[in-house]
Amino acid sequence: MYDIKRLEAEQHLRIQNERLSGAAATSSSTQLSCSVITPSATPTLHCSPIEATHMTLLTLRRRRAFQRRACLLSILAAFVFGMALGVIVPMLGLPDYFASSSAESRLNLSEQLMDSSSSPLPYSVAFVNAPQLELSAEQVFRNVFHLEQDKQAPDSMLVKKLDTSDGSIKEFHVQRIANGRFRKGPERRLSKSKATVQASSQQQQQQLPGIIAEHIYWGELVERALPAGFAAQQQRSWQRYVAQEGQVLRLESGCGRMQNRLVVFADGTRACARYRQNTDQIQGEIFSYYLGQLLNISNLAPSAATIIDTTQSSWSAALTDITQAQWKEQRPVVLTRWLTDLEPAGIPQPFQPLERHLNKQDVWNITRQLLPASAQTAAHPSSTLEQSASQSSSELSGSLLQRLIELAQWSDLIVFDYLIANLDRVVNNLYNFQWNADIMAAPAHNLARQRQSQLLVFLDNESGLLHGYRLLKKYEAYHSLLLDNLCVFRRPTVDALRRLRAEGAGRQLRELFQRSTSAGVRDVLPSLPDKSIKILAERIDRVLSQVQKCADSNKS
Repeated sequence: MYDIKRLEAEQHLRIQNERLSGAAATSSSTQLSCSVITPSATPTLHCSPIEATHMTLLTLRRRRAFQRRACLLSILAAFVFGMALGVIVPMLGLPDYFASSSAESRLNLSEQLMDSSSSPLPYSVAFVNAPQLELSAEQVFRNVFHLEQDKQAPDSMLVKKLDTSDGSIKEFHVQRIANGRFRKGPERRLSKSKATVQASSQQQQQQLPGIIAEHIYWGELVERALPAGFAAQQQRSWQRYVAQEGQVLRLESGCGRMQNRLVVFADGTRACARYRQNTDQIQGEIFSYYLGQLLNISNLAPSAATIIDTTQSSWSAALTDITQAQWKEQRPVVLTRWLTDLEPAGIPQPFQPLERHLNKQDVWNITRQLLPASAQTAAHPSSTLEQSASQSSSELSGSLLQRLIELAQWSDLIVFDYLIANLDRVVNNLYNFQWNADIMAAPAHNLARQRQSQLLVFLDNESGLLHGYRLLKKYEAYHSLLLDNLCVFRRPTVDALRRLRAEGAGRQLRELFQRSTSAGVRDVLPSLPDKSIKILAERIDRVLSQVQKCADSNKS
């Protein structure tokens, strides 16, 4: 293939040489034969150098122009074909069309999906055509009241949540991706019928005397029926026993983790000993217990901090067992009183993924469902409950009273676990629900129930206030999930929170730590750090703002 620029340069050079050498030299040396391959009969064509160069350039320009046009046409064809595959085909839904059995069935399905009044149909989700929006767990799960695992896609979930801006319900799919965030599919707004809205507003106007007070508090009937729990006197007696009276006889295996031990005292008293290499878990356990005391939450078993010192008579008898347990001298441990009549406790239905909310309306529905048949004809079920309460709370329907007692204790549990950012109880189930849809039906971690009294016992709070605070960025969405949908609280707990905020949570906890521990314990176990106190104060404000939000929503 000829180089056009090179030919033009040679032509220019030859013209200059002709002018310099003269006409005689040109006539004798510039005779150029332009041979054209022809049959033998055809005479040979002779032409001048200028004519040959022009003919060559003309042929090369035409060929170059043709190549450019062909290249442009190829690019244009490729662009049009790519647009057809990438945009037009997905818009028309041709892959789904060919996958369906018939065009008529596809049309009927589209009409049902577009009809807002029709019931939602199950469908598979393809995130190829969905908007590629990546959301954090907090953005996905805030105001969620329904989660459903996609059995065909383990990383996908169907989400139904309340849009607080207009009060509507939205439905969409999310897919968990490798970086821990969620990819959101297209939203679908679910409409609510006028009859449902009117019925709901009428029921919200009804009061539940004795069961619900001021729309957001558990009533007097429920408060009187709650188990007594561990009173302040029991807690002080246990601290005095561990510090002065208890003589450790031996250590036995048990009480959870590998280095934990069941401590048997000389008088037969038993306790669970929590031993850790890191003192922050010991701090988390004991300071979470102190916070429960300040909030008047009686669901935490009496606990006390002490140190391992085999030179003292209180530990000397268990020297061999301490060595076998690989415990070190002068290390802090937390001794929690052993409870015998415990059974596993599950997560109530209102806090499982199909509902996951508790408000006045939910309590009203539970009351209606569990009332005796004779009370269904009454003007209002609360009137029947009040009549029964005037006689004796034990004469109430056993299933109804037990259900209300459980839910009232769960109100305290949700508030307490949010304040300390406990990872090892309900948050554990919520986090693993995305991989195991049946985990919510299993017993809750570190939660037990006393068989006789029906008291819920909040066990093992070592992740609270320190370790849990360090992981807030990852788990805060799960901590907030239940609190955001809780609108029934215990009044004594809310009053204690307000006092704690006014007097300073950090100061109250440190003073209780000083009063409840010996100087030897304080030498090896630090007090609660300032960073944790600051976060706790913020979370107290967050709980109280949720209480205020519920009160305002009932007023409006």
